[in-house]
Amino acid sequence: MDARPKAYFDDVREGMAIPSATYGPMDRYKYISITIILRDTNPLHLNPIYARERGLPDAVQQGPLNETYLYRFLTDWLHKPWDIHKTKIRFVSNVFPDDMLTCGGTIMRKYREHGEPRVDCHIWQENQKGEKILVGEATFTLPERR
Repeated sequence: MDARPKAYFDDVREGMAIPSATYGPMDRYKYISITIILRDTNPLHLNPIYARERGLPDAVQQGPLNETYLYRFLTDWLHKPWDIHKTKIRFVSNVFPDDMLTCGGTIMRKYREHGEPRVDCHIWQENQKGEKILVGEATFTLPERR
Protein backbone atom coordinates (compact mmCIF):
# COMPACT_ATOMS: atom_id res chain seq x y z
CA MET A 1 0.00 0.00 0.00
CA ASP A 2 1.26 3.47 -0.89
CA ALA A 3 1.86 5.72 2.12
CA ARG A 4 1.58 8.92 0.09
CA PRO A 5 -1.60 10.90 0.75
CA LYS A 6 -4.09 11.14 -2.11
CA ALA A 7 -4.09 14.34 -4.15
CA TYR A 8 -6.83 16.98 -4.19
CA PHE A 9 -7.21 19.80 -6.69
CA ASP A 10 -7.43 22.37 -3.86
CA ASP A 11 -4.07 21.29 -2.44
CA VAL A 12 -1.85 21.32 -5.55
CA ARG A 13 -0.19 24.39 -7.02
CA GLU A 14 1.90 25.05 -10.09
CA GLY A 15 5.56 24.24 -9.47
CA MET A 16 4.73 21.81 -6.66
CA ALA A 17 6.55 18.47 -6.57
CA ILE A 18 4.45 15.33 -6.62
CA PRO A 19 5.58 13.11 -3.72
CA SER A 20 8.08 10.63 -5.17
CA ALA A 21 7.96 6.84 -4.91
CA THR A 22 10.79 4.32 -5.22
CA TYR A 23 10.48 0.76 -6.53
CA GLY A 24 12.96 -2.06 -6.57
CA PRO A 25 15.40 -3.51 -6.69
CA MET A 26 14.54 -4.69 -10.18
CA ASP A 27 14.51 -8.46 -10.48
CA ARG A 28 15.81 -10.18 -13.61
CA TYR A 29 13.36 -13.05 -13.06
CA LYS A 30 10.40 -10.69 -13.49
CA TYR A 31 11.71 -10.05 -17.02
CA ILE A 32 10.61 -13.58 -17.90
CA SER A 33 6.90 -13.03 -17.26
CA ILE A 34 6.86 -9.68 -19.08
CA THR A 35 8.73 -11.33 -21.98
CA ILE A 36 5.90 -13.87 -22.23
CA ILE A 37 3.20 -11.19 -21.97
CA LEU A 38 4.85 -8.99 -24.62
CA ARG A 39 6.03 -11.91 -26.75
CA ASP A 40 9.41 -10.17 -26.75
CA THR A 41 12.08 -12.87 -26.89
CA ASN A 42 14.93 -10.49 -27.65
CA PRO A 43 17.96 -12.02 -25.89
CA LEU A 44 18.95 -8.54 -24.63
CA HIS A 45 16.18 -8.96 -22.05
CA LEU A 46 17.01 -12.49 -20.96
CA ASN A 47 20.66 -13.31 -21.59
CA PRO A 48 23.29 -11.29 -19.68
CA ILE A 49 26.14 -12.79 -21.75
CA TYR A 50 24.45 -11.71 -25.00
CA ALA A 51 23.90 -8.22 -23.54
CA ARG A 52 27.55 -7.92 -22.43
CA GLU A 53 28.74 -8.96 -25.89
CA ARG A 54 26.83 -5.92 -27.16
CA GLY A 55 28.43 -3.50 -24.69
CA LEU A 56 25.76 -3.49 -21.98
CA PRO A 57 26.50 -4.35 -18.34
CA ASP A 58 23.66 -6.88 -18.04
CA ALA A 59 20.29 -7.89 -19.47
CA VAL A 60 18.01 -4.92 -20.11
CA GLN A 61 14.58 -4.65 -18.49
CA GLN A 62 11.77 -4.21 -21.02
CA GLY A 63 10.62 -0.63 -21.53
CA PRO A 64 6.93 -1.38 -20.92
CA LEU A 65 7.84 -2.81 -17.51
CA ASN A 66 9.67 0.42 -16.65
CA GLU A 67 6.60 2.34 -17.77
CA THR A 68 4.32 0.38 -15.44
CA TYR A 69 6.21 1.72 -12.43
CA LEU A 70 5.63 5.28 -13.63
CA TYR A 71 1.91 4.60 -14.05
CA ARG A 72 1.77 2.95 -10.63
CA PHE A 73 3.41 6.07 -9.15
CA LEU A 74 0.63 8.22 -10.64
CA THR A 75 -2.33 5.96 -9.96
CA ASP A 76 -1.29 5.41 -6.33
CA TRP A 77 -1.37 9.20 -5.82
CA LEU A 78 -4.65 9.73 -7.69
CA HIS A 79 -8.03 8.63 -6.35
CA LYS A 80 -8.98 6.46 -9.33
CA PRO A 81 -6.72 5.05 -12.07
CA TRP A 82 -9.05 6.37 -14.77
CA ASP A 83 -8.40 9.94 -13.57
CA ILE A 84 -5.39 9.89 -15.93
CA HIS A 85 -6.52 11.45 -19.21
CA LYS A 86 -3.34 11.30 -21.24
CA THR A 87 0.37 10.70 -21.00
CA LYS A 88 3.31 11.26 -23.29
CA ILE A 89 6.43 9.33 -22.26
CA ARG A 90 9.88 9.12 -23.83
CA PHE A 91 12.35 6.32 -23.09
CA VAL A 92 15.77 7.82 -22.30
CA SER A 93 17.93 5.06 -20.80
CA ASN A 94 18.01 1.38 -19.83
CA VAL A 95 17.17 -0.38 -16.58
CA PHE A 96 19.24 -3.33 -15.35
CA PRO A 97 18.84 -5.96 -12.61
CA ASP A 98 19.13 -4.54 -9.08
CA ASP A 99 18.40 -0.96 -10.21
CA MET A 100 16.15 1.09 -7.94
CA LEU A 101 13.61 3.25 -9.79
CA THR A 102 12.39 6.52 -8.31
CA CYS A 103 9.43 8.23 -9.95
CA GLY A 104 8.59 11.87 -9.49
CA GLY A 105 6.81 14.79 -11.04
CA THR A 106 6.12 18.50 -10.95
CA ILE A 107 2.76 20.25 -11.37
CA MET A 108 3.03 22.46 -14.44
CA ARG A 109 -0.54 23.74 -14.85
CA LYS A 110 -3.77 23.70 -12.85
CA TYR A 111 -7.00 24.57 -14.70
CA ARG A 112 -10.57 23.61 -15.52
CA GLU A 113 -11.67 21.91 -18.71
CA HIS A 114 -15.42 21.49 -19.31
CA GLY A 115 -15.88 22.21 -15.61
CA GLU A 116 -13.53 19.43 -14.50
CA PRO A 117 -10.49 20.26 -12.36
CA ARG A 118 -7.44 19.24 -14.43
CA VAL A 119 -3.72 19.17 -13.82
CA ASP A 120 -0.81 18.92 -16.27
CA CYS A 121 2.48 17.70 -14.90
CA HIS A 122 6.00 16.79 -15.93
CA ILE A 123 6.84 13.22 -14.85
CA TRP A 124 10.04 11.20 -14.78
CA GLN A 125 11.70 8.05 -13.60
CA GLU A 126 15.35 7.78 -12.61
CA ASN A 127 17.69 5.10 -11.32
CA GLN A 128 19.73 5.11 -8.12
CA LYS A 129 22.51 7.07 -9.90
CA GLY A 130 20.09 9.90 -10.74
CA GLU A 131 20.08 8.99 -14.45
CA LYS A 132 16.75 9.62 -16.14
CA ILE A 133 15.09 6.47 -17.49
CA LEU A 134 11.74 7.90 -18.62
CA VAL A 135 10.59 11.50 -19.02
CA GLY A 136 7.20 12.79 -20.03
CA GLU A 137 3.97 14.57 -19.31
CA ALA A 138 0.62 13.58 -17.84
CA THR A 139 -2.82 15.17 -17.60
CA PHE A 140 -5.28 14.04 -14.98
CA THR A 141 -8.39 15.03 -13.04
CA LEU A 142 -8.23 15.58 -9.30
CA PRO A 143 -11.27 15.73 -7.03
CA GLU A 144 -12.01 18.86 -5.05
CA ARG A 145 -12.39 18.77 -1.29
CA ARG A 146 -16.04 19.06 -0.34
